[in-house]
Amino acid sequence: MPRIKTITLGCRFNFYESEISKAIIEKLQPKNDIVVINTCSVTHEAERQSKQAVRKAILENPDAKIIVTGCAAKTALKYFETLDGVFKVIQNSEKSEPSEYFDISHSSSDINFENDIAIEENSQLFENKSRAFIQIQNGCDHFCSYCIVPFTRGRSKSLPLDTILKRIKHFIELGFKEIVLSGIDITSYGKDLDERIDLSDVISAILKSNPELNRLRISSIDPKCIDEKLFEFFTQEPRIMPHFHLSIQSGDNNVLKAMRRRHTRENVIEICNRMLSEKKDIVFGADFIAGFPTETETMFENTLKLINEAHLSLLHVFPYSPREGTLASKMIQLPRSVILHRASILRQKANEVKQKLFKSLLNHEISGIIERTTPEYSFGKTDNFIPFKINKILSPNNIIKAKITGFNTDTLLIS
Repeated sequence: MPRIKTITLGCRFNFYESEISKAIIEKLQPKNDIVVINTCSVTHEAERQSKQAVRKAILENPDAKIIVTGCAAKTALKYFETLDGVFKVIQNSEKSEPSEYFDISHSSSDINFENDIAIEENSQLFENKSRAFIQIQNGCDHFCSYCIVPFTRGRSKSLPLDTILKRIKHFIELGFKEIVLSGIDITSYGKDLDERIDLSDVISAILKSNPELNRLRISSIDPKCIDEKLFEFFTQEPRIMPHFHLSIQSGDNNVLKAMRRRHTRENVIEICNRMLSEKKDIVFGADFIAGFPTETETMFENTLKLINEAHLSLLHVFPYSPREGTLASKMIQLPRSVILHRASILRQKANEVKQKLFKSLLNHEISGIIERTTPEYSFGKTDNFIPFKINKILSPNNIIKAKITGFNTDTLLIS
């Protein structure tokens, strides 16, 4: 039986779309092994790694048909089209279209997709996973100066609310206990729809329609866009998981302005402290870019200060690399040695605040969901999205409550 493999780089959004590609291919019953590489090009380094992943897949799967999709499929289209061993390149806007995959199967003409409202509603997505992702929005309208995403994914486009609710219901019926709402710019939801609706309306409808759903998680969010309605949900609704990953990028207002971000450092500090005053167990994650053009040592120090002032704990750090086609790529660049040095300092800071968080949780009881097991341990994530390990064999998708007895570099330990 042909093997179907997906290799996913970049954001959680890509992981969701890889599941869609796999479901389509499974239904087509291909004659050959298929490998889909869902690429990323958010930075120059991400695109380099995507190219490397495709070359490696070609070498390791000589008899398979290699399909390249994702953001690098657009920014490096000519490279992949001419790369020996690539069967086809599919753009982001087309990778959920079954017709794009018809040439992998001689029997595709006999398969009818017309009656499928959506592949999500007719497939076992996220098999052997503990949570299901719902893509409620795609694309972005903001054109930050460093970001290529609006060019690779297009303008913001929202999924109709009734479709979202159907898919939520489908995943609950499949047994998922945790649903994650995802999008490229999730707080832009609804701005392209005729109906006046926003993210808070989506959350409200999901919770009201599905009283049996106890765990709803929100993916990366812009701190400037947490309005009063979202604030109330995030701090008062116990079914929304207390972890929020904020797209911050810098802690200096001048750098944020050069990045064309919508928030200020004061916005971040105010919203984080205000949310924590209402709900003490919230954990904030954040993205940061080190060494952006125009960033001075003083500006970089402001980023380090912000981490403490906003009580950020789970950080993703990226050394800046110019992305051709963006405004920032035309600015005067900092020396690469300076960029890497600042990224190293920022990562040290990230480890420091994470260890501080872990220490504060010692001997506290936590709730979490089991994701996978080994012959000796079970692994999962807490409600506030911290990895944990427990020395018991528990089935994936189980929700547990237990006391934290220790921790290592990246994981809480539970006995």
